[in-house]
Amino acid sequence: MARGDLALVLMAAGKGTRMRSRLPKVLHRVCGRPILLHALELGRELGAKRRIVIVGSGEDEVRAAVSGQDVELVRQTEQLGTAHAALQARAALASHDGPVIVMNGDHPLYRASTLRSLRETWETRKAGLAILVTEMPDPTGYGRVLRDASGRVARVVEENECSATLRRVREVNLGAYCADARTLFDLLGRVRNDNAKGEYYVTDLIEIALAAGLTVESSAAADWRESLGINTRQELALAESLLRERIVEQLMQDGVTLTHPQSTFVDVDVRIGEDTVLGAGVTLRSGTRIGSGCRIDPGVVIEASVIGDDAWIKPGCFFESARVGNRCEVGPNAHLRPGADLRDDVRVGNFVEVKNSILGNGTKADHLSYIGDADVGEGVTIGCGAITVNYDGAKKTRTTIGDRAFIGCNSNLIAPVTIEPEAYVAAGSTITKPVPSGALAVARAQQRVIEGWRKKRFADGEHE
Repeated sequence: MARGDLALVLMAAGKGTRMRSRLPKVLHRVCGRPILLHALELGRELGAKRRIVIVGSGEDEVRAAVSGQDVELVRQTEQLGTAHAALQARAALASHDGPVIVMNGDHPLYRASTLRSLRETWETRKAGLAILVTEMPDPTGYGRVLRDASGRVARVVEENECSATLRRVREVNLGAYCADARTLFDLLGRVRNDNAKGEYYVTDLIEIALAAGLTVESSAAADWRESLGINTRQELALAESLLRERIVEQLMQDGVTLTHPQSTFVDVDVRIGEDTVLGAGVTLRSGTRIGSGCRIDPGVVIEASVIGDDAWIKPGCFFESARVGNRCEVGPNAHLRPGADLRDDVRVGNFVEVKNSILGNGTKADHLSYIGDADVGEGVTIGCGAITVNYDGAKKTRTTIGDRAFIGCNSNLIAPVTIEPEAYVAAGSTITKPVPSGALAVARAQQRVIEGWRKKRFADGEHE
């Protein structure tokens, strides 16, 4: 590789008016990650020491989206075209000694290997400028690459400048360029806006470089679908589909079984261990980690959650910011809300909701319960319909249940309250005071039986 570190410059200042959105175009998500962050991740994979984003429209939102990352933002005050946008990075890279890759920030599908090849082409062929190209079955919207008699790149013509003949050319420029910093910004400074739109086109770099006696080389993307830029909702949906296809293919190569890949939605940063099986219609959203040997049944949605090894998540469950330990069984139709923490061998059944609670090893709540703001020990049994009453209308308080306690069906534990280890709560009880270890708490109204009540109720001839 060339002397000096790589810098990546991403152009992300455009308004994206065709998206018809209040959100900046580059912040729309593809497989769980904003478009711009896909491009920034490429820079990290390429080992770029400098990652610079040219911002304009939606600057505040973009700044918030990249907060916490090692990214530099440079503002394009006036949007005068792509060459003008790239030129804004000149001051930031004034002392940079090394190659620079300039590309659009709205391309989420490039592989790192594709841009690595672009840099290698520039380096090994000693080019003044290297550009990324591909052949597309439908090149509409892209600048066409024109070559001379020897097959060398001669120029790139934007589509709105193309004649009918040139529009039939299928080789296109993908808008990614590599050059050393000094050469790049010298060429950008020479671009003029004498064209139909009065803009400074970065594609003019090719002709300017050739006129200056520099060699222009091209590197071809093997799969034209990598080149998809996003300008419309339709293109956003296509990018989502293409990347999802790539993700599920990689998962299967990594030892994950997908029973119906076409209906499985997995975000780009999800990680799954070997021998896990994903059923039809499973959705795994950003931040999710799933161990090995798990079974994730149809219709499950898991968001930003961690699942241990050998867990079984049954149909229709929804997890958000939850943790599930090894060998747990959850569902069907269970809801784990933020802060739910199921330790190993826990069993949570149908229509159970858990929020901001720890369930210790081997605890079970098999059906129709709510466990919120609770610390539940090991080996606890929580009966059908039992709930922790954690909210009094003003504040939330916690319930503590000790190891091996038994909570009978339809019990209400009014927080703050403590059920000590090995205590029992009788079915139908409303508990407001601590229950000592080994004790049985019964809190029910005395049963009354009114003989002949039905006959008296309807004595006046009313119908039931």
